Amino acid sequence: MRPITIAVIVVVIAVAIAVGYVAVKLTGPASVYVYISDKPMQVQHLYVTVSSIMLHNEVSGSWYTCSNASVRLDLTQLTSTSQLVAKCNPPNGTYNLIFLQVSSVQAVVNGQNYDCTVPSGIIKVPLEPQPIAVNGTSYSINVDMGMVNNVNLTGNGKCIVKPVVKATITRH
Repeated sequence: MRPITIAVIVVVIAVAIAVGYVAVKLTGPASVYVYISDKPMQVQHLYVTVSSIMLHNEVSGSWYTCSNASVRLDLTQLTSTSQLVAKCNPPNGTYNLIFLQVSSVQAVVNGQNYDCTVPSGIIKVPLEPQPIAVNGTSYSINVDMGMVNNVNLTGNGKCIVKPVVKATITRH
């Protein structure tokens, strides 16, 4: 290569670098904007059918069936009230857990119906901070299901409800 050709190539490369540098300096670095949103869901109805209610005896490990009657509830109608679903007379003992067998859940979300599932189909409700001691004493147990705000519509059309339960115990 002739010296003049090399000089022209060096000048062209120097000019290209200078123009690129000036362009980056004048326009600044590229920006990436990341947005996060959460489309609100309107759960108009959440129908839950409880088919069995059982109490766990902490000492013996046995289960007492409080009810096998199916009860269908619309949890959206129970946000500031409660509904009696079972009354039973368990034998004397200390009970630390309630199992609610859920046989079906249907949600109406943004006007569309979904058949939902509850993981394992059983809702385990610990009786905390301490178990109830049934020994001639009556109790009311209010189970806050925490399900209406925990409806999850998956991308493939499935509906999963993950309850966040809490029991409030009143001794009579």
